[in-house]
Amino acid sequence: MPSQNDQNEEKIHAVIFRSGEWLVAQCLEYDIATQARDLKALLYEVERILTAHVLVARHEGAEPFTNLPKAPKRFWKMYQEAGARLEPIRETGFSTSSHPPLELRAA
Repeated sequence: MPSQNDQNEEKIHAVIFRSGEWLVAQCLEYDIATQARDLKALLYEVERILTAHVLVARHEGAEPFTNLPKAPKRFWKMYQEAGARLEPIRETGFSTSSHPPLELRAA
């Protein structure tokens, strides 16, 4: 699991791993996942799905990500044991103010 300091920073943590030909990103605090064939597309998809959750919640007058359970423990373990931290080097086109900052690790 993320450290106590990480949890206090209101970030969404995600682990990235390969499943066959696909790269998968699994968020930890909320059981949200997406996949793509390459890293650039995967980062775009993660931003897109998180932004969509926020925009739909705002439209409905609800708090984003409510009623979403945490990811299963195996993904938290993958995150802890990940060998690299990833940071996008280009903007995806989605406003990061739409959702909490994202921290990605590759397993």
